[in-house]
Amino acid sequence: MEISFQLHMDLEGEYLTVYKSFVGVFRDETTKVGLVHFDYERDKTDGYPDAHLQVQGYSEFLAELLPDRPLTKLHFPVGGKRFRPCLEDVIEFLIVEDLAEGASGWREALKPGRERFQRKQLRAAMRRNPEIVREFVTDYPLDEA
Repeated sequence: MEISFQLHMDLEGEYLTVYKSFVGVFRDETTKVGLVHFDYERDKTDGYPDAHLQVQGYSEFLAELLPDRPLTKLHFPVGGKRFRPCLEDVIEFLIVEDLAEGASGWREALKPGRERFQRKQLRAAMRRNPEIVREFVTDYPLDEA
C-alpha cells in the first residue's frame, strides 16, 4: 500500500484541508503492480471527479464498448469532496476481500478514525452550507427537555 496526502490551509486560513490524496494498493512492494487506487484532488479541472477510484484490470465488454479507454483509465466517482472514502474504508476493503489479514478486533479499531473523518467532513459541509444547517435546525429543533 502506498499513501500520500498533500495538505493546504483552507480559504480562510483556519483549517488544514486535504488538497490531494492517493491510496494505492499494489500486489507487492517490489513490483508496484497496481490493483486499485483511490484518488482525491480538490477542484479538479480535467473533467474527472475530484474523488475517484481506478481499478487495474481488464473487461472484455468495456474493451468492445470503449476501445480507446481501458478499465484502468476509467475514473469511478466515490462520494465527492466531503464524503469520499477514508483510509479506514480502504483497510476494511482489503480485509473483507481477503487481500490482507485483519488482526483481532480490527473492525473496532477502525471505528474511531472513520468517525473522526466523517465528523470533520460533516462539520466542513455545515460550515460551507449554513442555510442547510438552519433548515435542519428548524425542521429538527433541539429538545429542551
